[in-house]
Amino acid sequence: MRVLPLVLGAGVLLSACATLSEEECVTSDWRTLGESDGANGRPVNFVAQHQAACSKHGIEPDLSAWRSGWDAGIASFCTPENGARIGARGGSYQNSCPLDLKAGFEEPYRAHKRVYDADRRVDDLRGRIDRLRDEIDTLDDEKAERGKRRELRRLRDDLWEAEDDLRRAEQDLLLARFAERAAG
Repeated sequence: MRVLPLVLGAGVLLSACATLSEEECVTSDWRTLGESDGANGRPVNFVAQHQAACSKHGIEPDLSAWRSGWDAGIASFCTPENGARIGARGGSYQNSCPLDLKAGFEEPYRAHKRVYDADRRVDDLRGRIDRLRDEIDTLDDEKAERGKRRELRRLRDDLWEAEDDLRRAEQDLLLARFAERAAG
């Protein structure tokens, strides 16, 4: 099994991370645990954290059973629909999908995440502009007000660019959906 050398080396680095208690190390169904880890998008080397936690108690995980479960779980995680869902809510992705599933997951993930990020940036800039306007309204110093107005113009320019980025991201997403429907 190719994962074993990686797992053993990563276990040393991750020994501070205890994912399982002693009881869990003893009673775990390693295949089920692997399936859960995969279904939650954890990378294949995540088993090293279990290995580190259990080795503190003198317990060796069943790496073969865990990997068998992880293979099944990651297949349910690395779907285009899941990539779109996670990206649309701004979720993170740990680059855990195997090569044969990677593109199917990552393309919709990136497209939806780009829209999410652009939308958050627009919201952030709008909030900053509103706060700056309120601040300008309370200023008595003309020089300070001029400086704040320059900052406001810069933020408006940034907002214009961010809104343009959002429109492009939304258009790209629509085009990708259209292409997907046309192909499928």
